[in-house]
Amino acid sequence: MLDRGPASQGAHDALASLERSHERLLCKVDALYSSLDIPARFPDLDGVGFEFVQTLLLACDLKINIRKRAIGSFFEWDKLNRAIGGKQKALGRFF
Repeated sequence: MLDRGPASQGAHDALASLERSHERLLCKVDALYSSLDIPARFPDLDGVGFEFVQTLLLACDLKINIRKRAIGSFFEWDKLNRAIGGKQKALGRFF
């Protein structure tokens, strides 16, 4: 967008600065990933890229959060069942 339209020199400088910062951060992420020594600790992940491992970790976190919410929901249903008259009676059949 900035290359096609008229933009101030400050906008171009800010964009160049952001691009340099992005490149430095990517280098630091690669260095951090290398320092974690993932292939040595997890041989199955040898040769797997950082993006895939990141997605794998995010999926694991999501699975943990879904499991926590599901267990909480089960406890809520159990409380409702006990309040209405026990596990054996469904809520609709009581009335």
